[in-house]
Amino acid sequence: MASIYKIRDRGGKLNPIWRYKYKNLAGQWCYGIGWTDKKKTRDHANSVEGDHRAVRTGEKAAPLSWLKTRNKPISEVIEGYLAWGRTQGGRYGRPWDKQNARLKEIDLKWWTDELGLTILGDINLHRVEKAAQALLATKKTPKTVALRVEPLRCLCCWAVKRGLLPENPLRGMAKFDTRPQMPHRTLTNKEVAAFLNAAPPQRLIWYETGLGTGFRLNELRCVTVKDLDPFGPSILLPADFSKDRKDHRQFITRELATKLAMLTTGKNPDDRLLGIPKGPDPAAYIQADYTKAGIKIIIKGEGKATWHSLRKVFINNVVSSGADLKTVMEMARHSSATMSMDVYAKAKPDLLRAAANAAAQSVKDAVSASACCAGVAQKVAGAERDAVSNDDERTLQEINNIGDTGLEPVTPSLSSWCSSQLS
Repeated sequence: MASIYKIRDRGGKLNPIWRYKYKNLAGQWCYGIGWTDKKKTRDHANSVEGDHRAVRTGEKAAPLSWLKTRNKPISEVIEGYLAWGRTQGGRYGRPWDKQNARLKEIDLKWWTDELGLTILGDINLHRVEKAAQALLATKKTPKTVALRVEPLRCLCCWAVKRGLLPENPLRGMAKFDTRPQMPHRTLTNKEVAAFLNAAPPQRLIWYETGLGTGFRLNELRCVTVKDLDPFGPSILLPADFSKDRKDHRQFITRELATKLAMLTTGKNPDDRLLGIPKGPDPAAYIQADYTKAGIKIIIKGEGKATWHSLRKVFINNVVSSGADLKTVMEMARHSSATMSMDVYAKAKPDLLRAAANAAAQSVKDAVSASACCAGVAQKVAGAERDAVSNDDERTLQEINNIGDTGLEPVTPSLSSWCSSQLS
């Protein structure tokens, strides 16, 4: 519903001109400047929102400008969208990385061919859902299908914000269950030791760096010679290669820094430090090394041992070190504690068993202390009763021995005194 309001200037005084906000054709909030007359501004805001609501509900026809852009060739729209993304479409106004831009272009071309799109108005929720269901029928995982739909959904949102569509045609599309069917599992200390002992020399430094930094596979690939600070010691992960598009400096051990410094010999500052190849299947060689070390790739109920398992080992080691939650989040480069503690951190069976034993021991100690206190109380009560009995006997004896010297003479002394007075 439309509403009006005032803003304050830099001096803190209210501006005499009223402002208003309303929902447009796409159901998004828009803002405008009215007049000093409150009623006139409110009536205007309600009128504007009423017109947009009528178009949104189909009671009125859309403006001609919307109809013109609706018939714009889909190829021109996609070209403009990709050009925007390659310059400022990423987080914080950064451009997309090359891999993301390439995948979006491939997916949008797939949708254009699959649905036979010619103009922007051809994008239809029913047709998109039908194509997604067909992908799921071909044994594609829900996450794969969601990633295929995402570029088309983003294209529609981008078109709505630029006035090319009156509303997002995919707005009512249900979400996909993107939970991993086979999650990445962490490794035990014994598995880590066996894995490093079985790894070939040329790949050992890769695995040690992953275990010592928690970097993802693509982040390890993108680390350059100039990113290493052997005196820090630390490694800089530039924003262009980090998942959250922020610069991160990861502290490392002196031992790892020395090993990495040996790799910089004869290389230029912009050369890749580790030289991890992309290859057709980047997980093939690490799975071979897992198998060589006698490590089970898949454990039912835990997940699959992958490259990402090294990152989970690193984060769990940071948690086990006793670091506070903020330190864990910084080392893992997470913006929320939920991601660090619920997704990555794993409770260890030994610690769970120790905690259960400690809880049971606390109950035993409480029961023992209660029984001990009860025995002490009984002894104290008995001693008090004995003391009271002794005190009573002593008191009677003292009273009998007070005689005439007491403040309140006892009966025998009083009788003697009375007899002496009568005589």
